[in-house]
Amino acid sequence: MTRVRVGEHILLNLSRRSLCDNCLADICVVERSGRVMECVHYRSPFLAFKRCEICGELYEVHTNLKGLNSDFCPECNENQK
Repeated sequence: MTRVRVGEHILLNLSRRSLCDNCLADICVVERSGRVMECVHYRSPFLAFKRCEICGELYEVHTNLKGLNSDFCPECNENQK
């Protein structure tokens, strides 16, 4: 579980174990035997956007599940490794 700051007084608790833990889909067709990192049926409980501190790009918070730093977009997180 990680806490992501998306506003001055707003923090989101996100599970980093699997995308399925944060999903609102009523009926899931994905086999949940392992860690799910991408899913076409994923439904976010809310939309939250952040601006990357490195490149300035807006990104949706749930797309950065694998990121080590929640203040960077997924592309900048990949380049930091």
